Amino acid sequence: MADCVCVPGCPFFNDRMAGMPALANQMKRKYCQGNFETCARFTVMKALGRERVPADMFPNQVERAAEILTAG
Repeated sequence: MADCVCVPGCPFFNDRMAGMPALANQMKRKYCQGNFETCARFTVMKALGRERVPADMFPNQVERAAEILTAG
């Protein structure tokens, strides 16, 4: 599977979790280099635009993404 189109500018992918390298690498493989359509960040970006993705949002925060999408 191809990398997420957001990888070049994604603060999460680009060392947002510098203090937790093992967890960061696992999440990057799962979301950024895997099934990125399940990424909470990608979901918000796709629906509302890149500017609406909170900088501190993690890829697995799907409930938070749902709240953001509901609020519109």
